[in-house]
Amino acid sequence: MSGSKPALTMADPQFPPALDGQAVAAGDDPFVQACAGATAGTLSAGDLVWSRSTTHAAAAIVLEPEVMLARAIQMVPVMMVAVGDALGAIGPPNLALMFRWPGTIMANGAATGHVSFAALPDWEADDVPDRIVVGFELLLDPAECGWREPGEDLRTTALYEEGCGDLDRTMLIESVARHFLAGIDGWLHDGFRPVHDAWWKRADEDRDISLDLDEGSVKGDVVGLDEDGGLLLKTGGETRLVSLLAAKAMVDR
Repeated sequence: MSGSKPALTMADPQFPPALDGQAVAAGDDPFVQACAGATAGTLSAGDLVWSRSTTHAAAAIVLEPEVMLARAIQMVPVMMVAVGDALGAIGPPNLALMFRWPGTIMANGAATGHVSFAALPDWEADDVPDRIVVGFELLLDPAECGWREPGEDLRTTALYEEGCGDLDRTMLIESVARHFLAGIDGWLHDGFRPVHDAWWKRADEDRDISLDLDEGSVKGDVVGLDEDGGLLLKTGGETRLVSLLAAKAMVDR
């Protein structure tokens, strides 16, 4: 049922034993809080900070990787695939969920959420970071889009406007957490290739793209992803690779 909202009072999400859930108030950003806790050392691997907001489904997970940052940042597409699998499992069958590189979640052609990433403190590509934080946020309530009328801004949407009125914050956070753990397990055992393939199946990249990177703006036609999750662009008659690390500022906030 499109556009309807679940009750404002709902149960707290329940997590697998590998995760320790910690709630923050609706007005607090769980990604920011997770980064602060990871930096201070009060949060460590497996701590999951989630928001009590009922207009968004938002959470962030602290990890302590044993690989270099250049590989650890692959948790961005791992999380995106987890979001896609979660909504595929509990969402309506007609929901067209797609990904825009490096971290945007699309629903029926409009942005509805994003994945965030931080390495703490800031590390170089060949360093093994002490901690990383990977978060996601999905917009549920269309009133939070800033629209005067639902659908006025076709670039942005809310899941309740896309037939997901039977879902709530708790269901989504629980489902994404489970799928993310499964995604990490698969990544550890099978490498990045299955993540690459699952991500590309949902890619919204059949178009020109413009990226604002630290080194300047890059424009081109999307060709695909490389074996590490970097974006391949055809620009000026040549194919250029933009690595996930080069786009780190676009998912780091």
